[in-house]
Amino acid sequence: MTTKKRTSHRPGDIVRLAGIEFVVLDNNMAGSSAEEEALFILALKSQGRSQFGNDNNYTNSDLRDAVCDWLDTLANIGVDIDAIKPRMLDLTTLDGYKGYGSLEVKAAPLTMDEARKYAEVIPDCDEATWLSTGWGGPEHFGSTYALYVSTNGVWGHSHCSNSYGVRPALVISSSLLDSESDETGLEDVSTEDLLEEIRRRANGGKE
Repeated sequence: MTTKKRTSHRPGDIVRLAGIEFVVLDNNMAGSSAEEEALFILALKSQGRSQFGNDNNYTNSDLRDAVCDWLDTLANIGVDIDAIKPRMLDLTTLDGYKGYGSLEVKAAPLTMDEARKYAEVIPDCDEATWLSTGWGGPEHFGSTYALYVSTNGVWGHSHCSNSYGVRPALVISSSLLDSESDETGLEDVSTEDLLEEIRRRANGGKE
């Protein structure tokens, strides 16, 4: 897999946004030029850790809060969040419960259906990461479990109070991608510093 810069991208390509590497899952030409190419991308590595939450409803979850904090961090270093295209998240649980409905997001972990659809181009991650899909509906014991993917790509389910990696997926215009001359972004920021900034924001800006 090779890094591409503001050209036509294919599933499996590795691209960079704010110094972070992403794998291209899908491309959808939204305009007549490569600058307007819409890409569905997934973080190559975990962007922090989080519990899922009190239950497996992603809408009100700690996991969603962690992704929102991550987006705020991108905005603070100059990423145009308005150029991230909304994506509709289907929150149907593994047992078919549809009561959680759907949710429009700028970024979120993959759902089970998305992970299955793009399985052939998704690289294994550096740590086990949550999906946004719950194990079962609230009428069953499964509402306290959600799906995750291990480091070797095997799916499983775990209690929502457990902590796993946060691996955001988002739809962007290819014009947001780093160019070869870009020197700003997170490439010079350590993972520890980035996580500390996310924790600080989660605590209301307190040190």
